[in-house]
Formats: sequence, C-alpha cells, structure tokens
Amino acid sequence: MIDTPSISPTESFCDASRLCYSVAGAGKRAVVLLHGWGDTKEIWRSTLAALASRARVFALDLPGHGGSPRDGAERMQHVAARAAAFCDAQGIDRIGLVGHSMGGNVALELTLTHPHLVERLALAAPAALVSAMPPYTRFYLHNRYGWAALRASLFFYRGIDALSRHWRPIAGLERILPGLRRSAYAKRHDPEGLRRLLTGLFANSLEDRLDQVRVPTLVISGNLDVIAPAKLSRRVASAIPGAQFILIRGALHHPMDEQPEAFQRVLLEFLDRWAGGSGVHA
Repeated sequence: MIDTPSISPTESFCDASRLCYSVAGAGKRAVVLLHGWGDTKEIWRSTLAALASRARVFALDLPGHGGSPRDGAERMQHVAARAAAFCDAQGIDRIGLVGHSMGGNVALELTLTHPHLVERLALAAPAALVSAMPPYTRFYLHNRYGWAALRASLFFYRGIDALSRHWRPIAGLERILPGLRRSAYAKRHDPEGLRRLLTGLFANSLEDRLDQVRVPTLVISGNLDVIAPAKLSRRVASAIPGAQFILIRGALHHPMDEQPEAFQRVLLEFLDRWAGGSGVHA
C-alpha cells in the first residue's frame, strides 16, 4: 500500500504564465503535472500528495480550465508555451513531466520543443494519436450537435454536483466519488473555450514526431479506457525510443483517480530511477 500523507498544497496564480497551480513538497527536483481536457489540477490531488515527500510538485490548471484563463490559447503549442513560461517563472530549468490525456499531448509538445527542460516524461492515457482516437471523442465538435451537447454536459455536471452534495447514499459510494469530484470542477468551464481547445487537440497529431522524443518515457493506460484505448497508448510507447508501457487493470481513462495506488506505485518507481537511480530526492 502506498503511504500517502495528508497534505494541504499551496494554491497560487502565476502572473507570467497566467496559470493557476497547486504546489507541495520541497527539494531540488521538480515534477509538473498536466491534466486532460475538461479536467482541472484537482485530478492530481492524491498523486501530488504521494510525490510531495520526494520532490517539489506542481499541478497546473491548463489554459481555459479551473482558475487559468484561456487568454487566446487554442492550439496545443500555445498551451505548451504557457507551461514552459510557468517553469521559467518558477526558476525551474529541469523537470519530471507527467501528462494525462490532452495534458499528455501538451507534455509531448513541451518535450519536443523544449528538450533542455524535460528530464523524464510520464504519459497517462495520452491523446497523442488523435487521428486514431474513437470517432465519438469528436462528438462535441459536430457542426450541428456538438455545441448544444457540450453545454448540456456542463449543465448535467452542475446537477450531479448538487445531487452529490445533498443525497447521502451517493456520499457512501467510494468508487464513483472521484468522478463526482471531477464533475464538480468541470461544471465551471467555459464551453466556448473547451470547444476551441478540443479543436486544437485534434489538430495536433504527434504520430510522426514521437520517434524524436529523447528522454526516458513511461506510458500508462487503463485496460478499460474507451477515450484513449490501451492499444493506442501501447502504440505511443512503441513509437518512442526506449519507452516503457504499463497497463493498469480496472482503470478507465483516469487511472490516477480510479486505481490511485497502482498508478502511484508505477509512477514512483519510474521517477525513482531519475538521474541514474538517485531518485527524485533533493
């Protein structure tokens, strides 16, 4: 069992990058966590706690999500540039980078465009082979129905959040609580911003650039993922020289929430090999 301490991360806003973030831990090594489309930094709550004893850990709200304004960011290159600006503003020149789903696409973009910055890369259910992702992942982009469906989804999240706060039986269902927590934060998003970012994501297929990644890489997938199916994550790992692939049983698209102990275990093992086995300790 992973010993996850109870921590209260510091919440702050970086003016230089216009990004809201949580930070915990200390030391010379830094780990940056990037969430996926429609999520917020809150998906990393338990991961941040697990890593905080080993490094200084930053969980970012990406542009257009949580407390970070979009400020014109629509392409994944724009989002990666904002993440790079954040690292520069924090005085961080080398990082371990963890990206989930859209955040995995951004993490790859950041690694490819700022190879001096990223020392170690972990991708959870990365949305990297976007042309091969299931057709229904593009539903919100449908010219006739997508806009209405996205607004309806956000309205549904508001209802689920309200129900979970007042109906006691739901509070006892631990397996669905992570999803309810994600819904509570997703309800705040601007649908127009989300749609623009989703368009930008599907415009940034990385298939022809994966072999250019030159850092130690771990790819994690849930065997029940229907958004970025495990077979696609396996293809991502196969295309990156020397990458390791780990399948987490019983996880859907959010293994850090659905199977947190298994996710933290493989992530910690990977990060503990940082810098030739010296770990992520200061």
